[in-house]
Amino acid sequence: MRAPLYPACFRGPLRVLALVALALAAPHYVESAETRADFEAEQLQAGQEIYRLGRLPSGKRLVGLSHGDIPLSGSQVACENCHRRSGLGSSEGGNVVPPITGPALFFEREPNQRLPFRSRSLRSRARPAYDARSLSRAIRSGIDSAGNPLDPLMPRYEMSNAEIEALNTYLVSLSADLPPGLTKTSIHFATIVAEEASPSDREAMLEILQAFVRDKNANSRNESGRRDRGAYYRDSRERAYRKWVLHTWQLKGGSESWPAQLEELYRAQPVFAVLGGLGKGSWRPVHDFCESKKIPCLFPITDLPVTDEEGFYSIYISGGLFREAESTIRYLGERLPLDSPPIVQVYRPGTQGAIMAKRIHQASIDEDWRVRDVLLEHPDTPSREFWLELFAKREGSIFLVWLPAAELASLSFPVDPPPRMPEALVLSETITGPEAFVVTGSMRNRTRVVSLLERPAGRERSLARLKAWLSPRKIELDRERVQADTYLSATLVASATKHMRENFSREYLIEIIEHGMDNAVFRSVYPRLTLGPNQRIASKSCFVLRPSENDPSEWLPVEKVGKR
Repeated sequence: MRAPLYPACFRGPLRVLALVALALAAPHYVESAETRADFEAEQLQAGQEIYRLGRLPSGKRLVGLSHGDIPLSGSQVACENCHRRSGLGSSEGGNVVPPITGPALFFEREPNQRLPFRSRSLRSRARPAYDARSLSRAIRSGIDSAGNPLDPLMPRYEMSNAEIEALNTYLVSLSADLPPGLTKTSIHFATIVAEEASPSDREAMLEILQAFVRDKNANSRNESGRRDRGAYYRDSRERAYRKWVLHTWQLKGGSESWPAQLEELYRAQPVFAVLGGLGKGSWRPVHDFCESKKIPCLFPITDLPVTDEEGFYSIYISGGLFREAESTIRYLGERLPLDSPPIVQVYRPGTQGAIMAKRIHQASIDEDWRVRDVLLEHPDTPSREFWLELFAKREGSIFLVWLPAAELASLSFPVDPPPRMPEALVLSETITGPEAFVVTGSMRNRTRVVSLLERPAGRERSLARLKAWLSPRKIELDRERVQADTYLSATLVASATKHMRENFSREYLIEIIEHGMDNAVFRSVYPRLTLGPNQRIASKSCFVLRPSENDPSEWLPVEKVGKR
């Protein structure tokens, strides 16, 4: 039941419908262009709150009945729950929720020869266009504009005329205009690279994206012809074809200057979505910019995603350091007895390790843990004597060592372990890298590695598809996570834009990715990827791994961690 996005000749009538709705709601209020604009903005805001939150202009909760006698209210009956933010509907099992955008509702739907060739979600019976009266009847009584009963799943609402007019104004606005970054022949994407990002990571990401876009445009070169000459029953699919145009937005300086730079770049070239991206430090400035501009920001490669607040337009592959910190806290909570020795954290100020340490300290307040920090403020790499002395002072403690591999060279004890040893030594794979699995040498049996990724033994299988794609393009796989995450992002967005057909809505792009994530053939270097409605972290897994007693190359999840 996906309605096509109507061309410019229809967008004028939609605006006329909106103005008529406003006039009907309050004819005495349209005294000037300024007051009309103010009143329309108020109506749009009121309609949006009804649609998204189930909240009426009075502040009361929206009330409705589902299946005839099941009372629901507030967010339970918000239109967005089923029709989604785009208004283009959804499906679950055998239930198909139709679109309720302006182009879908306020134009006549006629039967034609195309319908038998389209999927079930696109088929629907003919009906007249909705107007103010028939929309009110559908909302209150569940009768459509042709006089047919709507699905029992559709609630029947208790709403006044003014509340219905506000909702009507908002529905008219949905999909009324083409989004920025889209032309008749092309769709513009941006990828963002911060100046402080690793040059090798930058090169690896851009190489994948540029090759993918180049291949996509070359392999689909005949689609522009099909758009004009294709079979009549495939018109909605063929006319959706757009050439991809990729822009690299290079951000300079500190993150405090990023918002102004992003504003300037977007003003010079609007884009439909942001694809991938690299940054050092928090991704928040980019996240906030994309949320404010309503630009999908899809799968940036960052260890510090924004996870502490609600957002719609930014989707991350993993929870990064924050997810690792959560798993470490669960591990400690299950390991530490009430009379345990203190936890010792070793890290450098101002690094990723300091972020992990801060999270552990926050948890220690609630858990009544004794946490001691050892800050490395000198520029030299810690010596072997440093570690021996520290272990002797804190013998039997659990050590959380939040340092990169280069800082841990002297921690490796290849032959004999130190005479006084910690109870456990916890490392982060995000911070230390794959060296976390070998860096401690003879202390291996006491080492635990917090990891977001597929276990080492399974990663080779996960990367097989990527290697098959890279090989004919003469691209070497040398930055596994960056290259795999970038390829995953590109394939997911390509699939989603194809399934949008002519419904070029930024919100719909995100909704398609949410709906299809479970079925993604490639999952980068993560054990599983899934997204439910409004979930923004695709990989939910994080493991605390211990070495296998039987196989030196195998690492196994610590029992029970993550089930708490």
